[in-house]
Amino acid sequence: MAFRQATHTPVGDGRDDARATVTEINALLDRWCESPRVQRVKCSSVIPDGTNREHTGVSLEHAHGIALSIRTKGFDLNHETPVVVRTNGEELKRSSAWRRWVRFCAENASATPPVVNLGGRMPIHQNEKTMYTTLGSSHLLLALRLVETDTPSVFGQSTSLRQSIDSDVKLRIAIQTGLQSVVLRPETPEFDRKKVSLLLNRAALEGWSLRADVGMAVLDSVDRERMGGAEDALNENNNRMPLFTALSRTLDAEELSSLVRIKHGIDLDRSQAGYADVQRSGGGKQEEERDAPRAGVKLRSRL
Repeated sequence: MAFRQATHTPVGDGRDDARATVTEINALLDRWCESPRVQRVKCSSVIPDGTNREHTGVSLEHAHGIALSIRTKGFDLNHETPVVVRTNGEELKRSSAWRRWVRFCAENASATPPVVNLGGRMPIHQNEKTMYTTLGSSHLLLALRLVETDTPSVFGQSTSLRQSIDSDVKLRIAIQTGLQSVVLRPETPEFDRKKVSLLLNRAALEGWSLRADVGMAVLDSVDRERMGGAEDALNENNNRMPLFTALSRTLDAEELSSLVRIKHGIDLDRSQAGYADVQRSGGGKQEEERDAPRAGVKLRSRL
């Protein structure tokens, strides 16, 4: 489905591109949003949508970096608003997004959270449980899931990620009740899903944000400090984002993983081995046995 971008009148304040993006993404949200528009979505009910970052998914290392930041600095309520597409267990099992996610978790079994059980061993009604695929804030939601399941950190931290749930009330609420998220209908076409995902990556760069209270994109105040976690503070001297943050908005998943590995000094061999050197405490009880990749099929190690 083609999307006709709304026209806009330049106002001479240098923010016309941002204003056009806000108009465009709000039109897409108006077209495909559920009612109510904003709902609480738990991190345990989401996987990345197949259209994320040009179909490359998420960066495992970047999600672990966010999880570590939550552990050391606390959960920041001033996070970006997730955008998700509603589905159910039966529909999700038939999707390419699910097959890619299961394989990704199998290839990185030690450093990914347990895969939610959507298999035939569950009662039929369980297969109808509401699930979601993420178009925005995928790394934040994955980071929360890493904390919730006490997944070992790829950074070799000895401190349990899950210990922070007991000490951080904001984090505990975010995991137990979910994040306020904009929810799109299941019939949202792939073209528009991809468009929403791409537009969301422009938010911090162009100076607008998706408001959870109204479920719409709005221009930020010119003098407002936008915070999207530890890495997203605007520079007070020149109003520019750190280079890492700016690049993280535009790179695909594999490129972003490479950037994170360089930043944190992670060895490439560890990444290519699926972080087999990290161990889940207590043997790591899984919610579902991870499907092994089919013989002869090799995805990129970072999805």
